[in-house]
Amino acid sequence: MKKIRINPHLAIILATGSVWGMTEFLFGLGLQKCATLYTGAILTGIAFFWISFTWSVTRSIIPVLMITAIAITFKLFDAILLPVAWNHGSILNPIFAFLMQITGFILLISLFGSRFTKGSLDRVLLGAGAAAIAVALFPLVRFATGVPACLYAATNIPLVYHTAPVAIGITMITVPLGYFAAASYLKMIREKNTNLQHSFAYRFWSPAVIIGCLLVIILFRII
Repeated sequence: MKKIRINPHLAIILATGSVWGMTEFLFGLGLQKCATLYTGAILTGIAFFWISFTWSVTRSIIPVLMITAIAITFKLFDAILLPVAWNHGSILNPIFAFLMQITGFILLISLFGSRFTKGSLDRVLLGAGAAAIAVALFPLVRFATGVPACLYAATNIPLVYHTAPVAIGITMITVPLGYFAAASYLKMIREKNTNLQHSFAYRFWSPAVIIGCLLVIILFRII
């Protein structure tokens, strides 16, 4: 890996982790049980957008770990607002899913990262592979948290395996989208003039995003 680039992009890293955490919350509203068939698959695909975007901006694994830590913090914060313990399955199982998602991405980016920036097909295949690894590993959640993965109705098949094609299909789209969104962001940053970069709004937009995401969660839980 090249030199770690965190400071120039700290604001976008913090904002990305917060938006990821809020996205997980919004999609998971009222879904503390296994009945919702494709929610996990959709969230897996969305998660890989944030992961791909962050890595594409910084070309470093550490920021990917940072946004994951922020998303986990949001999930634990939600546990405070919910009438459940922090170690409830609705809290720990999604956290385990986050960790498996970054495991799949980091593994493949470490092996094939040099090809990630060369062509769209490479990004599509890396997304498919990372999602497949995350899906394959998720049933191990039982050993990590003590809460088994949900099973598909009337079978012993983990629900995550049944919905795997959806998760992989979405990730094949979101990983390339994350790369293109990062390219647009970097282009915008390069074109920013000095006066704007030193403005009040430019300096404080990231904290505003973080606070806004937290307020959304609080307001929804209160309502």
